Amino acid sequence: MKKELKKRTSNRRYPIRTCKKPDCNEGFIPTDARQVYCSEQHRIDFNNDRRKLKESIDISFLKIVKKNRTVLHKIAASDFYKKNKFAHKSLLEYEDYDFKKYHQIIINQRTQNEVHICYDYGLELIDPINQNFSINNTLDYDL
Repeated sequence: MKKELKKRTSNRRYPIRTCKKPDCNEGFIPTDARQVYCSEQHRIDFNNDRRKLKESIDISFLKIVKKNRTVLHKIAASDFYKKNKFAHKSLLEYEDYDFKKYHQIIINQRTQNEVHICYDYGLELIDPINQNFSINNTLDYDL
């Protein structure tokens, strides 16, 4: 014969609180000292909204970096780049390259220049005066 477990309830009383969910602001009497939402659904909604916001920031960043990688791939595959081995900053800007978004920075051991990495491509400023950049596969660098 199975014993039925009864849910334990506390005899403690807590003061009225306001629900933590931003659009609720409803007062409630908590049943536990840790309770900050008026209902379980509001707790779930609040955490889902918070996670969605965090994920949207990550997705936005990855979308821009993927676009940067596509731009680097396109320019590196062009006949002009294959012939001259550089791309001017204006070309990168024209192709809508975002210079502020990349995965990481490494140092090219040969030139001691910073290389901004977007997936499998690196962008290196090789001529600061003329604003010319080199685009290389990251496998070409000594980390």
